[in-house]
Amino acid sequence: MSLTCERVACLWIPSWSLQALLRARPELRAQKVVVSDGLLPSSLVLGATLPLRQLGVRVGQTVAQARNLCAELQVQVLSDANRQAAKDALYDVASAFSPVIECGDGFVLLGVGDMAKLFPDEETLGKALLLQAESVRLHGRVAIASSKETAKLIAKARADVTVIRRGDEKLYLRALPLSVLPLSAAHALLLSRFGLRSLGDLVALPRTKLPTRLGKEGLRLHRLASGEDDTPLQPTAPPVEVCESLDLDEPEQNLEPLLFLLRGLVDRMMARLRAMSLACGDFVVELLERPHGVRRVEVKVATPTREVATLTELLRLSLQAHPPEAEVRGLVVRTMAQRPRPLQLGLFDGEQLLPERLMTLIGRLQALCGDGKVGQAVAANSHLPGLCDVVPLNPPTKREQDDVVLPLSPSPKMALQMLRPPRAATVRVSGSKLLHLHSDGLSGPVLRSGGPYRIRGSVGNEGLRDYYDVELPGGEALRLFFDRDEGNWFLDARYD
Repeated sequence: MSLTCERVACLWIPSWSLQALLRARPELRAQKVVVSDGLLPSSLVLGATLPLRQLGVRVGQTVAQARNLCAELQVQVLSDANRQAAKDALYDVASAFSPVIECGDGFVLLGVGDMAKLFPDEETLGKALLLQAESVRLHGRVAIASSKETAKLIAKARADVTVIRRGDEKLYLRALPLSVLPLSAAHALLLSRFGLRSLGDLVALPRTKLPTRLGKEGLRLHRLASGEDDTPLQPTAPPVEVCESLDLDEPEQNLEPLLFLLRGLVDRMMARLRAMSLACGDFVVELLERPHGVRRVEVKVATPTREVATLTELLRLSLQAHPPEAEVRGLVVRTMAQRPRPLQLGLFDGEQLLPERLMTLIGRLQALCGDGKVGQAVAANSHLPGLCDVVPLNPPTKREQDDVVLPLSPSPKMALQMLRPPRAATVRVSGSKLLHLHSDGLSGPVLRSGGPYRIRGSVGNEGLRDYYDVELPGGEALRLFFDRDEGNWFLDARYD
């Protein structure tokens, strides 16, 4: 499917391979590092850090040529995972501005459409796009034009933000170097032999003569240089999940260094989610253990959040409960983007525990106690007394709280305080009548009693209990049971 847009913005990331690497490993920024397409001396340099550029290392040199200029340089090859993560981050940035997105390696094209109406002018829109890209650690250039190829050519050559009005394409393209065109090595050599240096030089040639020397590709290049491109946007499918990864230089098994590295991954993941105005829910951490094992740790998040500190704390508790069993050679963090919980505070509401903080506390308790052990207690579907199930706690929304109507005169109700585990007791009995009770902190004659209420726990006589309700002179109302299997009395609950 292709879509035609009246105005197209191009966000171009110069030195794409280098920026994708530094985004994953920012500690290399101040070191003498080159990004190459291989580790051989004949491999080409795709990017170099500032200390090496100051020594004369340039893109297009071989690794051997770069090493002649700096013997202690480090050669890095960009992994597919880091490249894909940077590309997905670029898509996330564009998704905050437009639903029509075409994404590639080092650039993203988006249909501006009605988004320009939300900003004073298109230049302000371009600056907002640059700031959004910097939030995910990518520094680029923006050009806005009436066609996607024109916007891409301008963004390659001009810094910051450039806005091209309709009809001014040739004026802006004329001074650009030929290197901004997608030239093959043979075409670049041939055009340099012709003495052509800029797009204006190429446009000055008669278009009908170009196929003789450059073939059909010459016509396409001439149209691009003239700003006559009418190719529609080819929308790119959005990423299925938010995923960040890191390969370790040296295997590590200690938890603290791994948590330090994982915090960086979580930070990059949250930057992408903030760019889309979304939050993080449950996420998965994969520990790539040596030699080829993968250990998955699921981190439960009670409510979607954007707090890196909260996610890191939950991650710490989960890893402490499931520590790595071997040396770790790589880390992967992945999650599905979720919408944050909306919250509307009342103008006259007093101080209260925010639902997000409450659910964050529950998430921490779940990491400490385990899954299914923290939540809201509900009565179990059973005839046995005292049984309950634990279900996830969902705090009521503001509307649900407002819909609650309290009765004017609530009827008094008796609460039952369960004693777990039941306390051992000594009961003196005469026939079927209870005479005296003694247990921890309680002792006295039984004034009144009700029962027995016989309950069988399972088939047959297994788990057979006789329950009694009793009242002591001090006003205590208690519930007892006689375990017929063990032949012992137990204090089960207290009525309040």
